[in-house]
Amino acid sequence: MPPSTMPADDPTSPPDPTDRTSSSDADPGGPSSRRPTGPRARGPADPPDGPGGRWRALVARNGRRSGVVAVVTLLVTLVLGYGLNRLEFTTGQDNYLNSDSQVARDNVDYQSLFGGQAMLTLFTIERGADADDLFTPHNIKQFRDLQAELDADPRVQSTITPLTALEFTDNLVRSKNGNVLDSPAAKILLGAQSRDPDPGSAQRRLADSLATLKRMQAIPEAQRTVDNPAWVDFLLHDNTGAIRKSLRPFFPTPSTAQMVTRLEGNASLDAEGEGARIVERATSGLRFDHATAMTTGAAVLLRDINNYLRGGFLTLGAISLALMAGLLVVAFAVRWRLLPLGVVGVGLIWAFGLAGYIGVPLSVVTIAGLPVLLGVGIDFAVQFHSRVEEEAQLDRAGNPVMAALAGLLPALALATVAAVLAFLALEFSQVPMIRDFGTLLALGLPVIVVATVLLLTASLTMRERRRPTPPKDYTHGPLGRTVIRLGALPRITAIPLVVAAVAIFIGGIFADGRLTIQTDPEKWVDQQSQVIKNINTLRASTGSASELGIFVQSGDVFDDATAGFVGRFANAQLAAHPDDLLDASSLVTTISFMMEVPNTTVVMPTGADIRLAYQVAPPDVQRAMVNREHHALNLVFRTGSGSLERQAGVVDDIRDHVRPAAGISATPSGLAVVGTGLLDNFARNRVELTYYALAAVFVLLVLYNRSLVRAVLSVVPVLIAVGLSSIIAMLIGVDLSPLTAVSGPLIIALCTEFTTLLVLRHLEERRRGLGPLEAVEAAAARTGRAFLVSALAAVIGVAVLAFSSLPLLRDFGLLVALNVAVALLSALVVLPPLLVWADERGWVHRRGGGGAVAVAVLEPGLSDKRLISGQAATGQTREARSSGTPRGGGDAAGAGGSGPGAPRAAPAPGVRPAQRASRRG
Repeated sequence: MPPSTMPADDPTSPPDPTDRTSSSDADPGGPSSRRPTGPRARGPADPPDGPGGRWRALVARNGRRSGVVAVVTLLVTLVLGYGLNRLEFTTGQDNYLNSDSQVARDNVDYQSLFGGQAMLTLFTIERGADADDLFTPHNIKQFRDLQAELDADPRVQSTITPLTALEFTDNLVRSKNGNVLDSPAAKILLGAQSRDPDPGSAQRRLADSLATLKRMQAIPEAQRTVDNPAWVDFLLHDNTGAIRKSLRPFFPTPSTAQMVTRLEGNASLDAEGEGARIVERATSGLRFDHATAMTTGAAVLLRDINNYLRGGFLTLGAISLALMAGLLVVAFAVRWRLLPLGVVGVGLIWAFGLAGYIGVPLSVVTIAGLPVLLGVGIDFAVQFHSRVEEEAQLDRAGNPVMAALAGLLPALALATVAAVLAFLALEFSQVPMIRDFGTLLALGLPVIVVATVLLLTASLTMRERRRPTPPKDYTHGPLGRTVIRLGALPRITAIPLVVAAVAIFIGGIFADGRLTIQTDPEKWVDQQSQVIKNINTLRASTGSASELGIFVQSGDVFDDATAGFVGRFANAQLAAHPDDLLDASSLVTTISFMMEVPNTTVVMPTGADIRLAYQVAPPDVQRAMVNREHHALNLVFRTGSGSLERQAGVVDDIRDHVRPAAGISATPSGLAVVGTGLLDNFARNRVELTYYALAAVFVLLVLYNRSLVRAVLSVVPVLIAVGLSSIIAMLIGVDLSPLTAVSGPLIIALCTEFTTLLVLRHLEERRRGLGPLEAVEAAAARTGRAFLVSALAAVIGVAVLAFSSLPLLRDFGLLVALNVAVALLSALVVLPPLLVWADERGWVHRRGGGGAVAVAVLEPGLSDKRLISGQAATGQTREARSSGTPRGGGDAAGAGGSGPGAPRAAPAPGVRPAQRASRRG
């Protein structure tokens, strides 16, 4: 005999996990007598009493006014949708550094003095030729035309071509009267010889100067032009045949040369990107004798990231929508199964429109908020939609939408607040783009939940009014059975599971300390992109693709103290960090390196030497090296290919040990300092963000549940998820990106949502009289479909980032999707046996009032309610069953258990729906 036709009091009836009624005298902590139950009936007039009743009444009233809701939704969507036009895509330093931090202020000052990002044009000299062959008449014309074109553009601060650098040396060795001894170089070298305290050293300086003079005089004065290979050889090489030390920033190797174009300082992202494009266009059409040209730089990298954000934002959104639609079509077997996708889409417009109005920028990090919010939004929408189907199909509720609201709204509200608290923990990050990510999630999720509840309520109320959902028992489907099996661990595993959770969490703490952080923006983008290939080519050819800038300020940049400090400082840093600082470029080092002679005493240039050099320097060299208005000198080190951690060590060493004389300051800045500033900000409290989120959620659960045990049970799977996330990352051996490393709050938010819904649904089933084990099984059978589909939605929402071409997003998507899946699996596996174990000891559900049960039955021909309590209620319901009337189940007090939790007697054919009743305890 099928269960539905068996006598309800037949002791041989098989157990049914969807049984909604048990005897009133069942042991609150032990197994209850479970018998198959019919649907419980609820009339459309069920009052929205209990906690939050006014809100449920308001939502229910809106549900009955679907036309008004549609108009209001359209208006709100239009108003908030306009905010999408106000969204700004940013990749500047404001994403990495706090605007009030010293590093950020120093970088602003540096760019105000000497310009912004450096564009580097690499000239690779063909095999069989060398740098001398670069200065053919054709190439010289190309260099001069290029210089003129770039100097005329206001978005370019300065341009130093290889020809410009060579002409500076040419100006130093020339004199106006033709007497070589009157040239700036001769005056400077003779001055150094006279100041040399060691006679032997002074003699070696003189010999070197005579050798230089001999080389120079071997070339007739009329042939001393930059298109003469012999003169170029003299200018380019020292007496040992090596490239002059002062020229190595522009001639890094015998087969390469560089042009350095400094863009306008403190420019907007669009202006900087356009400046980079101007340099690229100016060099792309040029053809050089014996060489090929390639232009790249940090500005190109940032521009390409920004372009990706604009296109990738929509691409990721489209992929997310497609995957979510496929999930709902395949796995969510309900009427109007794509409705959650539609309402969440509207919610996303509201959320991102509001973000545009309040000025939340879209960066390489915050762009991940779109698929994440879509996944979490679908998660919440599926939970609500499925609860409506449950009330309609299993419980025959007269108003299934209202019953679902009464049952699920408190739990969704709690899960939303918990998630928002977890996201707000990111506001404690020292990295602005991480804070923006937290703001976007904390702002977007409540907006999406509000849109979901309002729009689903209106849509499903209209659907049920026009065409009610027919009854159907889906509890024995594959999804429900899967959830039951996942939570089927015996209760004796409870203590080992708690111990394992704590051990895994502690293990995660230790594993986290062994993880490496990847904060180099070059590693965030597609490693096969053209800009990365160009940067790698530049680094392989010249040994460097970045720089460390130092701006030195004093009362007079042309005094002896300033010149001596800069020269000694440059020499000391090059000697202390030979692998990290390859060479130095400044007006002072140009002269100090020219004065260097092997096996001689180090003599620093004087202020007069620097002034003399400044007077003959090309205008672009003057702008790049000296800011006379603000009394500043620029010193630029080309940095090696070491990691940001190594560069950070260099910067820290400079800050800790360099002590300029009174009245002189030396401030590190530039691209390397911005990168090390990001590393410092990111590492400062990264781990603490997870603990802040965990603590905030735990306190909320304690306050809401007013039970320490329930709160602890809810966070045990969370501890496992957080610990495993670090352990998995360590075992896989991945480097943590800024997104991946702060995924803890996101994992906590998602896992807490599921544990909250599970715990509160368990309490609902217990209030209906089921025992601990039966309550777990009934909740799993009824909600298994919703939990698995919503869990997959949350995982897909993160995993869709794996389709991104940016490793920053791709790695985050893959690793965090795995972690979220583990988190949700731990909730479904670990929490049920813990609930049963703790509940059997009376620590979870406590009954009050003596356990009497009251059932209200409106019988045919009677206008009054007959309240039947205790055993009389049981007898009444049995009489009703024996006469063909289905027995009433409990009222859906909700996953949060905020409703009255009253059982109902279902009406016989022709009888009006039973009125609300209550169950005490």
